[in-house]
Amino acid sequence: NKAKLAALAVILVDHVGVLAEQSPPVAKPVLDELARHVGELAAVDPEQFGEHCRQLVVGMQRRVQAGVRQQTCQLRAADAALARLFVGVFSASDRFHAVVTPLLLAIGQFLGQHVFASLRDVALGLALAATVHEAQRLARRLQPEALSFVGAVLAAAVCDADDAGDWAETGCVFPLSRRQREATGFLRIGISEKCAEAQAVPWAWLVDGGRATAPAKYGVLRASLALVQRFADCYAPLPAFVELFAPLARLLDKVGARLPQFKLQQAPDAVRAQLDGLRARLGEQLAEARAARRPLKLQHHRPMALVTVAPKFESSYNLETHYDPDRDRNELTKLRRQVAKERRGAVRELRRDAQFLAGERLREQRAKDSAYASKMKKAWSVLESDQSEMKKLDRQRIKERKAKV
Repeated sequence: NKAKLAALAVILVDHVGVLAEQSPPVAKPVLDELARHVGELAAVDPEQFGEHCRQLVVGMQRRVQAGVRQQTCQLRAADAALARLFVGVFSASDRFHAVVTPLLLAIGQFLGQHVFASLRDVALGLALAATVHEAQRLARRLQPEALSFVGAVLAAAVCDADDAGDWAETGCVFPLSRRQREATGFLRIGISEKCAEAQAVPWAWLVDGGRATAPAKYGVLRASLALVQRFADCYAPLPAFVELFAPLARLLDKVGARLPQFKLQQAPDAVRAQLDGLRARLGEQLAEARAARRPLKLQHHRPMALVTVAPKFESSYNLETHYDPDRDRNELTKLRRQVAKERRGAVRELRRDAQFLAGERLREQRAKDSAYASKMKKAWSVLESDQSEMKKLDRQRIKERKAKV
């Protein structure tokens, strides 16, 4: 039964990857229900289950490296679904984990080095960034590639791909190559683009991709803003919160200033409201973080007197005398010596008692053994006398039989 359940857990993991690749996509409650069953079955044989998941992560990391070398996206929707599954099943808050740690390293390499040239790549990056947040939600360990990716998506919506200074002046994005900036040019929201409502980022984009229409661009922008809010709430207790999110606050101000504001081409109301709320919320968190900081101060205490020590040599030195000038410490030393002396005396008394008790037990045992030996000796003597009498009677019978014959 145990072997079958362990094999079923492995099969269900592979099945989740297959369902994530289907078009149209499987409903999210179905995947969540499968993930719950996988989490229960993983405890049957965690070693076999963990090794299988680790091999899947190794394959994912190899595809990330191959994609970076070939400048193509080789990750699939199944990788994003399995990453989300592993973060939910395993203990993602551990500092070092055999499955989650290499998974987060592979995600960081993808978010930091990949060239996002299509809407499918960006949707995959958003899904993996959300997985990073879920993994670091409890441990609150910083993974800067996720923040840099979200900042790059926000900057791509309003910044000119040919102007490196326009990207760099916010300071929230790792330096990107010209190819990386130009590849995300399809996300830029033009002034002439009309949009009444932003489109939510569907899972189908990870499978089949999508068209970079105005609703899709605003949908990516909304998803990025939501991720910024989630990361800000996660990293708010960190001491470096100001240094991390002050550049993002400047970038959000730039996004708010450059979004279309004309009557006929203005951004959707939901996007504008979300952006304004995020700017206000982030401003409050930054103000609280700055107010909680205190500058370093010198210690203020009374001047301490120089320590006077006993002389090194005494003409009339006595072992029983304590020469420490500190009276309290002197008394403490006396008490310690007295306790040690009493402890040694108690150990000696206990040892004597133990020896006396052992001698008494040995004496009692010898008395019992001698009484038993004398008893057995008497019994053997009685038996031997009976045996000799029987033999005499037997010899007498034999003689009588011979005399009759």
